[in-house]
Amino acid sequence: MSLDIAEELFIEELLEIWETEAQEKDSAEASRQRVAQKMASAIKKFIKSGVVTTIGSATTQTGQMT
Repeated sequence: MSLDIAEELFIEELLEIWETEAQEKDSAEASRQRVAQKMASAIKKFIKSGVVTTIGSATTQTGQMT
């Protein structure tokens, strides 16, 4: 999937993280830890959603990469 398309899903996931944490009653430290873990997961998923297309073989890349 194009990262342009995935960006909207990524933003929705980040907003969900913040909204969920806003309702939590735990300590600030526990909340920071959960947010960091959830954001790392969301970023990883966003990056992995990108598709790289190349022209040529594995040893002789040519053309524009998209």
